[in-house]
Amino acid sequence: MERLGDDELGLVLRSVVRWRDRKSCARVCRRWRRVEALTRAALRVLDPHYLPRFLPRFPKLTALEAATPISDPDLDLIARSCPDLESLNLNAHRSRIELVEGPQGVEPPDVTDAGLCAIAICCRKLKNISLRRRKGVGDVGAIELAKHAKGLTSLDLSWCSKVTDRAVGAFCALSSLMVLCLRGCPLVTDSGLACLANGPLSRSLRVLDLSECDQITDLGVCLLRHIPCLQELSLADCGPMITDVGGIAIASIVSLQSLDLSWLINLSDATLIALARNCRNMVEINVTGCELVTGVGILSYANHPALKILVLASCYGVSADDVEQMMLASRSLGYVGLDKSLRGWMPSSVQEKLSHICRIDWL
Repeated sequence: MERLGDDELGLVLRSVVRWRDRKSCARVCRRWRRVEALTRAALRVLDPHYLPRFLPRFPKLTALEAATPISDPDLDLIARSCPDLESLNLNAHRSRIELVEGPQGVEPPDVTDAGLCAIAICCRKLKNISLRRRKGVGDVGAIELAKHAKGLTSLDLSWCSKVTDRAVGAFCALSSLMVLCLRGCPLVTDSGLACLANGPLSRSLRVLDLSECDQITDLGVCLLRHIPCLQELSLADCGPMITDVGGIAIASIVSLQSLDLSWLINLSDATLIALARNCRNMVEINVTGCELVTGVGILSYANHPALKILVLASCYGVSADDVEQMMLASRSLGYVGLDKSLRGWMPSSVQEKLSHICRIDWL
């Protein structure tokens, strides 16, 4: 049998998916270690301090993940070493950030706009980038990303609290962007939503998360109806300035399939009735904490053709009888989240009967 060449060995190693198996292959000999590195497409970085030692071995990476603090020089190295990156996941986890705190609780250096600019300039094939809780990232880096990564399909800037309407305005030119997460970006306002609704992005956007953007009002929410293909929308915890005026406006987005309206305390039955009437493809809706919602609004979904998930925690205007009536009439429901206070008002025989219709969680 002839000795396998590098090309043939590379084909074999590309078929090895599990990282433990790839690690074992890399230990066979130096040649296998070299070829395995050249065929590696994805990498998770556990300790960025060692990046200069091992990253140059993997020039063909298309996906990279790092959840711990990572500095601008680290990102600059990634940008220069991995020009073919298509997916970059830098979502930071609080627990891991706390574990690597420096002396006297001082947080280590983390990525800023400078590092993101390096990525944007060198990694122009990027399609997916997630930067959750990277608080050093602001408008400059985000705008540079929009300028160079024209093929972006998914962008997550959740809890990047420096991001403003200026960055959102740059995103509106991204005609391929389908997923945009701006959760916990308190500087995003109605002006930013106006940009989203009026640019090329409005024709491609499918998922929009605006949770905890508490400067948004009915004025901005009404503009979202100009995003005709929107399928998933979250307005959870956006504050009291969103009322039925905005709720009824988004009911005109007939493509909606998933909607989170939790803790919008000024939404009432009028919004739910409009959504039930117009959004016939709605699969999931969450109205947790919408205190003005009553049985009238819930019963509007009794004969809805598509609804599978309904969450009603902390909806104190909804009675056990309302829930029973709606669930018995539903043709598609698979899950209901109910406030635990309702459990005492619902006979065990009724609970048993309803549990055969769909799964119930007491929240």
